[in-house]
Amino acid sequence: MRPKALLYRLGEDTETGRALRAGLRAQQILTLTVEANQLGETAGRLAAANAAGVDAPTPPDAPETAFLLLCALGDRQLDRLLAAMRRAGVSVPYKAVLTEHNREWRFRDLIAEVAREHEFLKNSQ
Repeated sequence: MRPKALLYRLGEDTETGRALRAGLRAQQILTLTVEANQLGETAGRLAAANAAGVDAPTPPDAPETAFLLLCALGDRQLDRLLAAMRRAGVSVPYKAVLTEHNREWRFRDLIAEVAREHEFLKNSQ
């Protein structure tokens, strides 16, 4: 699989989305937008896709938070991307890397779990 980033609520219509997408393009990382009607798909299925392709209604409980899922990036490429994001002041608090463990999770559930972990860590400091 080619290095890819799945972006939810990080469209070109947001400052963060524009800056993030520019950084991803600079590193030749393909970007795919995950729409609310795709939240029931697994992370692995969305990562394997080359374009949006789910025709389903938007769920009423769609998360409001932005989310970034990075797929098939090597360690060095991931480090470079995160460093470039810091330098550019691009902050996406809820982000994850696609793994064998989370690839079968529904995208909605992955966002919720990452958000729970983020809040737990933030509150335990």
